[in-house]
Amino acid sequence: MIAPFVKVSPVRISSSQRAHIRPTLPRHRQFAPLRAEARRAAELLHRAPEEPWTLGALAARVHLSPSQLSRVFTDAYGKTPLAYLTMLRAEHLAKSLRETDLPIETAMRQVGWRSRGHAAQQFRKYVGLTPTQYRQLTLRAS
Repeated sequence: MIAPFVKVSPVRISSSQRAHIRPTLPRHRQFAPLRAEARRAAELLHRAPEEPWTLGALAARVHLSPSQLSRVFTDAYGKTPLAYLTMLRAEHLAKSLRETDLPIETAMRQVGWRSRGHAAQQFRKYVGLTPTQYRQLTLRAS
């Protein structure tokens, strides 16, 4: 890709620019307290990432509707509950691949993934390597 050359100045060019810009906090940086339901949902996912969680099952456990849980959880953690679960599973799988010599498929099942192809795809999305590449890399490093 070729980017056009744009001449920029390290200082403001005109004094009027400063007059029109008011320093304020960005709107997306609000620090609202986490709702107890979001904390409880995250806690459930942390305790048992191997469970076959669905949004409906998780919402029922924290006494919210699935859409309300999704909204509250995303506001609190920046990810949907199931994306958060996928991240947790990838972290647990990475730890297992580093610290044990379990077969990769066994380690995948222990963290809650049933399909090797889906697990490899999700792991690669979060880690940047397939589980096999990750294990080979950690073996070389040790």
